[in-house]
Amino acid sequence: MSSKKINFYDENFKIIHSTDVELGKKSTELLGDKDDIAILLSTDFSFYKFDLPKTSQRNLNKAIPFMLGEELLGDIKDYFWIHDSSNGIVGTIEHENIKSIKNNLKRDESVLIPIQALSSSKQNLLVILQDKAFISLKDNWFWLADSKSITNTLDLIISRYEINNLEVWSVKKDIQLPQLTIDLETKTFSSELELLKSFAEILNLHKPFNFFVKEYEKKIDWFSLFSRYKFYVYSALGLFAIFFASAIIQFSYLSISNSLLKDKIMDTFKEKFPSETLESDLISQVNGLINQGQIDYSALNAISIISDAVSSSENIILVSIGYEQTRFIIEVQTNSYDQLQDYVDLVNSLGLEVNLGASRRVNNFIQGEISINGF
Repeated sequence: MSSKKINFYDENFKIIHSTDVELGKKSTELLGDKDDIAILLSTDFSFYKFDLPKTSQRNLNKAIPFMLGEELLGDIKDYFWIHDSSNGIVGTIEHENIKSIKNNLKRDESVLIPIQALSSSKQNLLVILQDKAFISLKDNWFWLADSKSITNTLDLIISRYEINNLEVWSVKKDIQLPQLTIDLETKTFSSELELLKSFAEILNLHKPFNFFVKEYEKKIDWFSLFSRYKFYVYSALGLFAIFFASAIIQFSYLSISNSLLKDKIMDTFKEKFPSETLESDLISQVNGLINQGQIDYSALNAISIISDAVSSSENIILVSIGYEQTRFIIEVQTNSYDQLQDYVDLVNSLGLEVNLGASRRVNNFIQGEISINGF
């Protein structure tokens, strides 16, 4: 079971009653996850009963317009129509009218049913309101018109559709009905609101005559959704923008630091080996110099320890590295003084003699100078 909001509208699109109804399994299957249901009290809709042939939907779509052409006053192209093949009823409304209805109803209503086309637990029901009345006969024919038009032709309607019983609901105590030779049961309500409340309780939506289909089916209203949740959308976009800008800044900073570090390495190489020409594969070139005995292996081991310590430490960035006589001078960047001290302790534990020099805050980071001896 699922619940749906039903809004009853008068001809001026004013809500005259709202209620929640529980839908059975069949109704849920037909309506699915559609939004609220609009019930409209309007004479713009007309219904015709035809003896429809048992054929494909494609053939019916071709046959029905010809049948309607004999009933409608205007051109069939000016009308929108839907049908129920189980009982041969075809509902019509002019395109201009349904467009106006769609524009005037609430955005979250995706089902439109004329009040006279509502199925109920009553087999034959005549409902008389203040100015309008509607009649539903065995779910085989519906009509809404002014009260006098229906009451004055009621005997002809009953004769034509061979009705044996009729229940009449009214807000008028002195209703004038023709002499009828059928079982008649009347019920009077104190107001239209009370009548509609009782009517909502007997509704059966297992086969709704929904006019919001085909080209008039309600689509997802992205503008309405955005307006409803724009605060959250803007907040999310703002956070993303801050994150993206921060990532760009960090990437740019690391790129610059990496470039400066490469320049420093090249300068150091040229300083230590002025007679050597710098090759594109610096690692292979250094390995060759090691094999020739031109580099103290202990210094390379120290560089390896420094690099490994950076890789194994969180939030540590190597900014620069220099070599002065018998010691390395490196600069690292981290988020806090505690993380800087942790790095120093780690390098000490790996066998190098490390001294922490001056440190300073650079933007939102801590940048410290570390001297490494004893290798």
